Amino acid sequence: MRATLAAVCVLLANQLAAGEPPRPFVLWNAQDIAAIKGRIANEPWAKAIYEQNLKAPPDFEKDLFDLLRFAVGDDADAGKRQKDKLFRMVRSKPPYGGSQWLNIVRFDLLYAQLTAQERQEVEKLFRDYIEQALFTNAVIDGTEGFNDKARYSRYDKQFYSRSNWLPNIIFPRKLSANLMAAALGDEKLIRRAWSAYGSIQWYIDEYLGDTGFYSEEFSKMGATPGELLLYGRAVERLGLDELGYGYAGRGGASVRGHIESVLKLGYPRIDLCSERPQYPKLTAGDLRRAGSSARGRHPTHAFQHAIVQGYLPGGQGGNNRWSAPGAWGGEIRGDNPQWDGYGGFTPKMQIPLWFELAHQKWPQTRFDYFLAQMRTPDEQKYIPSLYLGLDPIDPAKVAPPPALSYVATQRGIAMLRHDESPAYWTSSAPAVGVRLASPYAHGVNDALAICGYYAHNRPILINRQVTPGYATGWTRSAQSHNSVIVDQREPAATTAFTERHAFFGAVKFLSANTQKVYPGVDQTRALFLTSDYLVDMSRLAAGDGREREYTWLAHALGKEALAAAQYDDRQAMPQWLECFAGGRATDLGPGDWTLRVDQVCALSDPSKAALPKVWYDRRVGATLHVLGAPGTTVWIAPTPLADRPGDAPKPEQRPDEFEVGGVSVIASRKATATTFAAVWAPFADGQGEKPLVIKRISEADDHLALSIQLPGAGPGDVVMIQWGDGRQPVSVPDAQRQMAFVGWAFVRTHDGQVEAYGDLRFIDGPGSRLTLNGRLCAPSVRDGRMAYGAVPSTAPATTQSGR
Repeated sequence: MRATLAAVCVLLANQLAAGEPPRPFVLWNAQDIAAIKGRIANEPWAKAIYEQNLKAPPDFEKDLFDLLRFAVGDDADAGKRQKDKLFRMVRSKPPYGGSQWLNIVRFDLLYAQLTAQERQEVEKLFRDYIEQALFTNAVIDGTEGFNDKARYSRYDKQFYSRSNWLPNIIFPRKLSANLMAAALGDEKLIRRAWSAYGSIQWYIDEYLGDTGFYSEEFSKMGATPGELLLYGRAVERLGLDELGYGYAGRGGASVRGHIESVLKLGYPRIDLCSERPQYPKLTAGDLRRAGSSARGRHPTHAFQHAIVQGYLPGGQGGNNRWSAPGAWGGEIRGDNPQWDGYGGFTPKMQIPLWFELAHQKWPQTRFDYFLAQMRTPDEQKYIPSLYLGLDPIDPAKVAPPPALSYVATQRGIAMLRHDESPAYWTSSAPAVGVRLASPYAHGVNDALAICGYYAHNRPILINRQVTPGYATGWTRSAQSHNSVIVDQREPAATTAFTERHAFFGAVKFLSANTQKVYPGVDQTRALFLTSDYLVDMSRLAAGDGREREYTWLAHALGKEALAAAQYDDRQAMPQWLECFAGGRATDLGPGDWTLRVDQVCALSDPSKAALPKVWYDRRVGATLHVLGAPGTTVWIAPTPLADRPGDAPKPEQRPDEFEVGGVSVIASRKATATTFAAVWAPFADGQGEKPLVIKRISEADDHLALSIQLPGAGPGDVVMIQWGDGRQPVSVPDAQRQMAFVGWAFVRTHDGQVEAYGDLRFIDGPGSRLTLNGRLCAPSVRDGRMAYGAVPSTAPATTQSGR
C-alpha cells in the first residue's frame, strides 16, 4: 500500500512539473466520484439523502449539492448553473469577496467544460486575487468608489501577532489565495503563496499556539478550518504534502493538531436528560453563550460552547454542519463596506465536517467517536454527508480517545482532568479549565481565572455571559469570572508569568505566578484537583508594602442554602459591584466558613422550566469551604443576568434565564498581602450533607498547608504550596507528623498507607508504607511510625511531570 501511494505521489509530482495537474482533485477526484456514485446506487442511506436533497438541499448546501449532481449524476443543467456562478464572480468588479473555496471547486470540477479562453480568464483572475491577498495586502478597486485600506486593511497589520490578528476576518482571503494556487497546479506559485508573510506557513509557525490552538475566542474558529483542510487535501493530491497535512510548525503545531485542539478543550459530557448528551468545551472570551457550530444555544446560562451540542428531550439542539457569518465571507463584494454577501455568504464547514475530513485522514485520533455522538434523536447511526467519503458510524463500534491534562502556555489555557483515560468523556470525574495570562484576540479580562469546573456531568463553576452578543460591561469584566480583583481594577493579560504543574492519578496540580497581571502585586494562583474536591488558592502581595483591596469572586450554578439569620443587611453592596443587584452581606467573613449550593429549579412555577424535572431530581450541587481572615466581608448575590441591574429580564419574560439560578460569592479584604483559600466539594444525588473538614496546618508569607478530611472513613489529605518561585525547603508540622517540601506537595494517608506527590523532602509520622510520585519507597519504620528523607539546608526544587 505504501509503495503504491509513493508511486501515485511520484506520478502526481511529475504531472505537476509538466503543468498537468489531475482534474478534478481539489474536493473530489475520479475515485471519490466513483465511490459516491456507488454509495448512492447501493446504500439506502446515501440514496435517501441524495433523493431528499434533489427536492430540497439543506441550508448552505444548495451549490455544493449542485456540483455533486453534476459530478455523479451527469446533470448538465447543474453544471451550467455552477459555471454561471463561477463567472459571475470572475467577471464582477473588484474587489472580490473573501471565502472563495466554492468558486475554486467549481473551476476544478468544471475544468473540462470550459473553453481555453474561459480557463485563461479564470486563471488570470485567480493570479490577480493571489497577488492582492498575499503580496499587495490591500483590498482596493482602483477607483474612488471603494478603497478598503480603511477597513479590511486595518485588520491586516504590518506586523502580526497572535493577539492583533483576526483570522476569521483576514485568513479566509489568504486561504482562498493558497487554494487558488493549488487549483492552478503551479508549484512555484503554490510554494510562494504558502510561505508569504501571514499565509499558511506563518499561521502554523507563529499564530497557532502550542500544538495547534486557535488564538482568538474559540467560537471564531469556525471561519477557516474547513478551507484549510481542503487545501491540505488538494496539495497532498499534488504530491506537495509537506505544504499541508505533513507540515510540522516551528512550535510544534500542525493542521492535525489544529483540529485535535477542539478535543483538547473538552469537558466530560453533560446529561441533557435525553439519549443525546452535550459534550461541552472550555469557554473563554467575548462570545461565551453558544458557538459557531451550534444550531442555537440551549436554555439557561449553564450551557456554553460545546464539541457536541446534544439534544434536549424536546428535540432542540444539534450541531450545524455549515455556517456562513464572517467579515469578507462572500464571493462578491456587496454594498456594505465591510461585509461581503451579495447573493449570500459563502458557507463554511463546521465541526461535524471538520471531523469527517479529519477522521478520513487520521482515524487513529478517533474523531468518529464524536461524530457518532452527533447523530440526531431519530438516528441509530451517525449519517455523514455525501461529500467527504464516510460511511455511517455505529456508536457501538467506536471508542473515545484518552484525554490528558495539559498546560498550553502560548495559548494561555490549561485543563486539569482527574480521569485521563478514554472513560473521561462519559465519566462523572471532575475537570477544570483555567485561563493563564497570555493575551488573545476577542479576549476579556480573565487572566488567572477558572473558566469552568465540571463534576458529576454538570457544570459547577462557569464564567457567565449575560450579553446577547459581544461581551460588554459586567460580562467583559473580571467580575463575571472566577477570579481575583485588586483595587477594583481589571487584570491585564501578559506573557510574563511562570507556571508549575504535575499530573498524577490521585491529584492534578497547577500554579501560575506573575507580577504583571496587577503591576506591583505578586500573584500566585494554585489548584489541586482530586476526585472529591478542588483546592483553589490565591496569594497576593503588594511589592511596595502598601495596603490594597483584594476581592475574590466565584460563580456557581444553583441556589445557596443560607438561613436568613446569616445575612447582615446593615452593610450594602459597594457601588463598584452594582451589577450584583440583590446581593447581601453575610456574617461569614472573618472565620472559616461553609456554603452549600444546590442546583434546584429556581422558578416559582417549576412547570415552566425548560429543563425536565429529572435534571433537578439528580440533586447535584457543591459545598464551598473557605478559610477566613481578619477584615473579610463576604457578599452572596444572585449571579447577574444583565450588565446593568435595570436591564435584567423578568422571570415571566425569560424563565429559562432564571431556572437553574446562579450564586455569586464575593469575599473582600484590605491588606498589604493576603491569601484566599477555598475548597469546592461537588456532590450528586443529595450526598452533600457531610462536608469536608478543612484545617490550616501551617501558614506564612511564603507558604500554606491545609489538611482535608473526607467524610466517613475516607482518606486524610494534606496540600502544601510554596508561593511564587520558592526553591528553599519549607518545614510543615502538624499534630501527627513532621514534613518538609519544596514548591508543592500532596500527601494522602489511608489505612496506614501514605501516598505523596510533588517535591516532598521529608516525612516523619504514622504509617508503614510510602509511595512517592508513584514509586515505592523504603522508609524506616518503628512502632507504627515511619521516617523518610531529610530536610536539606538548601536545594533547588525538582520538577515533577507525573508522566
